[in-house]
Amino acid sequence: MKTSVTAISLSILFILSAISAPAVLAAANSTPSALAPAPLTTMQANWAWPNGNNFGQDYNPQTLVNSSNAQNLALSWLFPLPTHPTALLSVSGGLGVDTALLIINGSVYATTQYGQVFDLNAANGDVIWTDVLPIQANATVGQGDGALQLHLHDGAEQYTTASFGNSGVSGPTYWIDAPNHVVYAINALNGKYEMNFTVYGACAPGTNTPASRGTTCGVTSVQGNNPTEVYTTLATNILIDQAKGVMITSMLSSSTANAARCFFREWNIDVNPPTLNWENYCSPPQVGSNVPVNPNWDLQQVNGMSGAQIFYPGPAYAGGGTIPGSAVVDLKTLSATQLNATLYNDWGQIESPACQVETGGASPGAVGAGWGGQWLLGTGPTAGLAFVNTGNRGPYAGDCQPGPDLWASSILALNETNGQWVWGFQTSAHDEWDFDCSWWQALGNETVNGVNTQVLWKTCKDGYLFELNAKTGALIWAYTPPNSILNRLPVSLPLNPLNETQMTEVYGCPTVLSSPCVVNPTTHAGFENEPAYDPALNMIFTASQNVPSLEQYVHPNSTLYGKTSGFALIGAAETSADNSTIEGVNAATGQQVWSHFVATEGYRGGITVSGGVVFLTFSSGDILMLNAQNGNVVKDLYIGGPLNVVPSIGATTSGQMEVIFPITAGSVTWGTAVPGDIVALTLQNVAAVTTTVTTSGAVSTSTTTSVSVSVSTVTASSGGVSSTTTYGIAAVAVIFIIATGYLAMRGRKPAS
Repeated sequence: MKTSVTAISLSILFILSAISAPAVLAAANSTPSALAPAPLTTMQANWAWPNGNNFGQDYNPQTLVNSSNAQNLALSWLFPLPTHPTALLSVSGGLGVDTALLIINGSVYATTQYGQVFDLNAANGDVIWTDVLPIQANATVGQGDGALQLHLHDGAEQYTTASFGNSGVSGPTYWIDAPNHVVYAINALNGKYEMNFTVYGACAPGTNTPASRGTTCGVTSVQGNNPTEVYTTLATNILIDQAKGVMITSMLSSSTANAARCFFREWNIDVNPPTLNWENYCSPPQVGSNVPVNPNWDLQQVNGMSGAQIFYPGPAYAGGGTIPGSAVVDLKTLSATQLNATLYNDWGQIESPACQVETGGASPGAVGAGWGGQWLLGTGPTAGLAFVNTGNRGPYAGDCQPGPDLWASSILALNETNGQWVWGFQTSAHDEWDFDCSWWQALGNETVNGVNTQVLWKTCKDGYLFELNAKTGALIWAYTPPNSILNRLPVSLPLNPLNETQMTEVYGCPTVLSSPCVVNPTTHAGFENEPAYDPALNMIFTASQNVPSLEQYVHPNSTLYGKTSGFALIGAAETSADNSTIEGVNAATGQQVWSHFVATEGYRGGITVSGGVVFLTFSSGDILMLNAQNGNVVKDLYIGGPLNVVPSIGATTSGQMEVIFPITAGSVTWGTAVPGDIVALTLQNVAAVTTTVTTSGAVSTSTTTSVSVSVSTVTASSGGVSSTTTYGIAAVAVIFIIATGYLAMRGRKPAS
């Protein structure tokens, strides 16, 4: 990747920018032009959802920052994030912020992986309020889960403006589902707690002990769970319907055979504590649970749904490109005999004697909810539907998992009123490679066979982009990059759900089980990020990656039960270097329009499109800007620290547009973990415009002539924000120290 700023530290970049354009130091000092632009709309001024808007498109309709001037983006301010609190130093997990920043009414909302929430002034990075969530190192003890892990993803946060009945939640509210399985509702104007409750329902936060477990607390509060099974302790998604006063929650599963049962729950949040409206499941009851094993569970699910498809393109489309909507197995059209042969005892909960020995009589596996991108509420023809996704089966490989594992690695539509599944689309039958269907989904409209149709776009880690009819779940088209871009190896091709041999396959490599093989895509995936959709251009922008690896089967036996996913990563495949490619895809046809190759690293994070510019954040420390129409480079700005989160685009209260993103390093990254920073870019010498947004308690912008970075040390209290000690540091000095520290730490030049 070619950089426009080569091997110069961020401090030098800032100093040069300041000398050539002092206006970058304070957006509030920009002189309005004689012909001021039109006022910003609410959608242009705010980035109010993790993926930009309620359709999940990673899109801002503003045009002030565009392909003709984005090369003039320069540093506006930088906010250094503190490191872990002492009480959580021993807990595993990342540093900094790894969720999209929300920009609403001139405020920037951010939550670190260890639970510190910030409300920053978008104009200068000053702290408006901050609070530390009361997460304890032993928070998950007694719930039947693994050890606490400090990690969040987009979808775990949401912003609302409604008042929720008698719950005490009123007006602008920031919601976050933390890794301790507690959902916090925080007043967005002052940081005070308004509600918190555990997604397990009956356990009060902080009181989960072994003695309190049973049918009302922890893992065993979910019907059909074997009490020995676990969920992971990564933060999960939430979905709030403000009009109905409800919230949908779930849990993530482990990647091993002791994965607990997949479920979704809806809560009435008009009362405090919330009450459970319904619970539904996306995998069958487990052996040894309080619900009898049901080998017909899949059959009953499909018979009660209006649509049920499994993607299977067959060998004809192994070379990539656009795949027609007929490349599916439609379960609703199979004969009763064929459907029974395909789905009976799927998941293998009726165990053979050998599997009973292998599992010790426990469950042979399950699946959990998806993550990484926001879930969606239907609108118009899909009003009343919620669109959610699922992860991969745990374990990935083994000899005790017959069948397609319905509904693992899937996108699902459920009825908000009763929780019943309406339709399901499974992307990988009998997934053996961690091809979960987490990350991105988005809604839009396309003309299909001459009819204006609401569609849902979905990417999954198997490297396919799907366009589905949002009302029926039927595939319209699928796209995967050609082999010249995504070097898909035969072992990674989708399996046929009607082929009994493939559906009882122990492991995907065609060699003897003890021999390693090269896999691509593999657990690091083809698409493990959040694409973007531009309705103005009717294009989708994806980032595929080649990160081949050497894998070896690990037989899950009784000794290893709950300790292995079924295979082990031996190492990177030395025959091919990591790389990625950005693709522009016509949303009407699924045809690739352009591609842009990036050498030396894969891509994990998110994509934003706005003003005809595609913004991409790389672990190398580059923010790459491409022309959305043709993929040409607009600017490649070297920031200096690892970037792994979708850029957010919104405005200050004075109407100054900013591109804001965190410096951070995720669990799959080509950078080094750092405590992190929040970075804001803005155009030089561009007039601010007024917005149409007015909010009680909105912050005012700074009128100083220099940028300061405020750092707060906070002790949380049940009443909200406690007193803080705040000090300012000159931005040039802070940036110089941090930037040179990154360069020394990374010991390399920007990607080339």
